[in-house]
Amino acid sequence: MATPLWPIDLLWPQKLNVDLAQRSLAAPSSVSGVTQVVASDAGIWKVTYDAVPVVDEQKVKAWRAIANLLEGRLGSILVPITRFYQPVPDGSEPLYEPVPHSDDAFFDDGTGYVGRVIDVVTVGSMALRAVSGTVTVNYAGTIEPGQHFSVGERLYRVRSFNPDTGAITFRPPLREPVPSGTNLEFDEPVVRMRLATDGEMDLPLDLGRWGFPSVNFIEDL
Repeated sequence: MATPLWPIDLLWPQKLNVDLAQRSLAAPSSVSGVTQVVASDAGIWKVTYDAVPVVDEQKVKAWRAIANLLEGRLGSILVPITRFYQPVPDGSEPLYEPVPHSDDAFFDDGTGYVGRVIDVVTVGSMALRAVSGTVTVNYAGTIEPGQHFSVGERLYRVRSFNPDTGAITFRPPLREPVPSGTNLEFDEPVVRMRLATDGEMDLPLDLGRWGFPSVNFIEDL
């Protein structure tokens, strides 16, 4: 079964936090106060959707439906990362608008066809746990450190990019091998997550009608 996608257009957080939680172990401090810390380079994504406006019947039902689907930490879900500060070419925002059928009608739920705008493709394969590779930029704005892309259901953050050679570095290390010719998803990056705790989808409602809950996710490895 395909991993469900969080309905970001319906349940949009007012605050978004996307960070790599570094994996580290520390021994007790010595008498001199020195502590040895050993860290893994892998890291694990943590995401917080903070103050999500659940303010009408449709949103309340959608929130409850997701909670029912996930059953606490048992299920996984694709969590979208916003397009803000991504390498969107100047003047390309209208290309993200949904396209109707040839008769100008949309689907029954009001959505239309949506295509990819940013086109960045790997040159050569990249092995499991690789942290660098080479890409061809067919169409994109300026690719810079701090931007995100996903491959399949895995999320990565750009560490450096050389536009002259196409050399790109990123973190965390690749969760899976990436074949040559794979498109890096800069338009709508996602990451497969689980709820951080079983109670993340609790929904307290003011007067039983609306609320602004927050939900914490941790990467599903």
